Formats: sequence, C-alpha cells, structure tokens
Amino acid sequence: MENSIYNSMIAANQLLEKQTVISNNLANISTTGFKEKFNYALQNQYVKNLYKTYNKITKEYHNLSPGTLNYTKRNLDLFVQDNGWLTVKDINGQEAYTKNGHLKINLKRMLTIQENEVIGSNGSIRIPNNVNVKILSDGIITSIEKKNNSFFKTKIGALKLVRLPIQDLIQKENGLFYLKKNNLFKNIINHDDSIHVKSGMLEESNVNAAKNMIEMISNSRQFDIQMKMISICDKNAEYANQLININN
Repeated sequence: MENSIYNSMIAANQLLEKQTVISNNLANISTTGFKEKFNYALQNQYVKNLYKTYNKITKEYHNLSPGTLNYTKRNLDLFVQDNGWLTVKDINGQEAYTKNGHLKINLKRMLTIQENEVIGSNGSIRIPNNVNVKILSDGIITSIEKKNNSFFKTKIGALKLVRLPIQDLIQKENGLFYLKKNNLFKNIINHDDSIHVKSGMLEESNVNAAKNMIEMISNSRQFDIQMKMISICDKNAEYANQLININN
C-alpha cells in the first residue's frame, strides 16, 4: 500500500512538471522565434526491500521546426533560413543563440536582440548615426547614404550566422539557447557561410495552442486520478488499522 502511494506521488509530481512546461509554451505563444519545449521523464526501476524504487531522469527536448512567417517589411526584422541561428552576447558576456530576428539599435548604437548585443563575424556591431541600414541575404550589414543625388553603400559589419548541433543545445530561463559544456565544439561555433537571412519578416512561435491545451486538460485529469488513488490508499490504511484494533 505504501508502494502504491509512493508511485502515485511520483506520477503526480511528473504531471506537475509537465504542466509547468505546457504553461510556459502557452505563455510564449506570441513570442518571436520561441520554440516549443517538451520534458520526458525516464525511469530506471529496481527492487529494494520488496518495494519498487525509481531513479527519475528528465530529458529536455525542443520542437525546432519553423514557425509561421510574419511579413513586417521592417529592415531590421530577419528570418534565418536553413536551420540557422543568430548569435548574441548575454548579460554575462557569454555567447548564446536565438531564432528571434527582431533587431534593434540601443542608445549606444549597438545592434541588439532583446537587449542582448548581437555578435558579428568580427565582434559586436555598432550602427553609425543618421544612416539607413540594410541587411543582405548573407548577413552583411550595409549603410546607405545619399550625397549629391547619389547613393553610397558602406559595409558596417556582418552577422554571425551559425548552424548548431541540436543534441548539444540547452535553453536557459532568459529564453536563449546555449551549447552544453560537454559538447565537441568547446562552446564556440564558427560562422557558417551557407546560412542566409531574409529581411522584412519574422519567424513566429511554433507552439501549437490546441495541442498544448489538450495536453494540459489531459494532465489535469490524470493528476486528479493520482490524488484520488492516494486518498483511497489512505482510507484503506485507516480501515485496516481499525480492523486490527478491533481484533486485538
């Protein structure tokens, strides 16, 4: 009976963890470039003292399929093609990766994504004052200036576009992706010339709202069942104690 209660508690805890992940997916359904997340719990079972005991291993997976495209016609909005990623520097100075192509220029004239500095193929990218910026398909950033009825193009820098090993990716609470410490690339990925971008459009979240809502309802019902199982086992234990007391 104690084993049944234990198993129900383990199952209920796993369902709560799943609900947290699903809630986060639904909360980010409008977040540009957000990737749907899944948690799978694996159990290693062995027998100890006549009871089954479990070692739980939780693995994190992401649905990296592209989201729908939103045509914004804004020069600093980018869609990264060919399974590519944009590279940024987080608040701790660590290299990170994102699918969010909504670029902005901060007060220091640095190119940023969600307040994280965008890393170029040769370092950070600073945008000069009073210029029109255009990003080419190969990630090269140019400024367009008009002088004496003529237009002049000047290269400002180039985006660092990378292709990442999916099996080595982890996502942190800031929404950015990182390479696991034990990866073969020593946490640094080089620029990939084969990756291209399209300006004037953004990749939206790939969260399937209907699917996540159905899973949330299903998990909620399963959680209720586990709670009922615990309650039934507890009542049975009470009845058994009462019978033992009467017989004595």
